[in-house]
Amino acid sequence: MKPVGLMLAAAASLAVAGCYSPQRAEEHAQDMAADQCAQQGKQFVQTSGSAAATPVVTGATAKGRCVGPGDAGYVPPPPPPGS
Repeated sequence: MKPVGLMLAAAASLAVAGCYSPQRAEEHAQDMAADQCAQQGKQFVQTSGSAAATPVVTGATAKGRCVGPGDAGYVPPPPPPGS
């Protein structure tokens, strides 16, 4: 069996209430985690996440793993147009 080396990624987003909705805060956390994986040439596969808002602060987290070709969950990019 081939050993699997996966990078775990996690990101958190925190903002003053009124600046972000909980949904937008979670999207921002997902984007931050995806950027961490992209820096390694991999894709982010989310395994969990959450968002919450209070009258003062909105926060969110996104947790998952970075995957590359050959890893479970990897989705190959679409072919270039015209090919």
